[in-house]
Amino acid sequence: MIRNRVDVIILGQGIAGTTLAWRLLSAGCTVMVLDRGDRITASKIAAGLMTPITGKRFAISWDWEDFYSAAAQFYREIETKTETQFFDELPMLRLFQTAEERQTFEGKLSRLTDLVSSTRPDFKTFQHAAAEGGFEMIGGRLHVEEYLKASRKMFQSMESYSECSVDVQTEIEIQPNGIVIPKLNLTSKHFVTCQGFQSTMFPHFDPVKFNPAKGEILDIKTHNSNIDRVIHRGIWMSPRGKQIRIGATYDWSDLSNEVTENGRNWLTSRLNNLLSSEYEIVQHQAAIRPTMKDFHPVLGAHPKMNNVLIFNGLGSKGSLMAPRLAQMLTNQMLHQTPLPRNLSVERWFRTDPEN
Repeated sequence: MIRNRVDVIILGQGIAGTTLAWRLLSAGCTVMVLDRGDRITASKIAAGLMTPITGKRFAISWDWEDFYSAAAQFYREIETKTETQFFDELPMLRLFQTAEERQTFEGKLSRLTDLVSSTRPDFKTFQHAAAEGGFEMIGGRLHVEEYLKASRKMFQSMESYSECSVDVQTEIEIQPNGIVIPKLNLTSKHFVTCQGFQSTMFPHFDPVKFNPAKGEILDIKTHNSNIDRVIHRGIWMSPRGKQIRIGATYDWSDLSNEVTENGRNWLTSRLNNLLSSEYEIVQHQAAIRPTMKDFHPVLGAHPKMNNVLIFNGLGSKGSLMAPRLAQMLTNQMLHQTPLPRNLSVERWFRTDPEN
């Protein structure tokens, strides 16, 4: 069953669309989430890792404290509402690949103290890969597929979800007093596109420039039962029940969901340096991350149509950023609260030199 009139239509039930729906529902809005129900999407195969220290230069993730605090509180609240567990706070082990990496880390350690839980962690079965040492840091992990599934079940129970395909170029009518999707007999005050990099198909956001990147992952089984932490060393390794998820590649040229032999070989070559025990590849998947040309998320109302909005471009940090950004977008939609310049969709419509 589908409602005929709601406050907000959300197109796409990935991390962005799902989290925005929860924020709007908490604010007292009625919503309708429309999703094609694709089996594989960037959100559904995402690792959901929230890591405070990233990259070869050991940079602190942007606004880490505020983003992580908002994310942890939000996911705990949704766990309670859905009576489902999908969020963990757990230590993460980062192993140095070279002496230069270790030296870089040591030079920055004084600024990382609050995020590093141990500089002499127990490497357990990874001792063979820890010749240069490593460190343990705080972190979190969202089991994204479980979060999306539990949320979808709740939205369905509230008559706030429909699995259907909508052609954004021909089947959505933007009128002065609202948005209409005639084939669904559905009307709303606002419309938000959260379709990942496919949001480029929505003609009103043509100036918004995506830089999508394909990512491939593996799910493996191993007889090693001592892997109880997320491990980072060139790749990440995240235990998921009886399986371990391994990732991830980056490819900006092949924007298909087809897995490749090159992707598989790239992952296994690094996995073989990290894991000494035998393993079996259970599944190999690929999807497209919705990253932006300027590597910042994009959110907000269209400059000339304040009832048409976008929430996108979260890239590989969607699980971390979505709760706080969804609250910002909710505040703009309901209270006209300004968005930060580096996040607002308006930056893509400016012609000034700073854009």
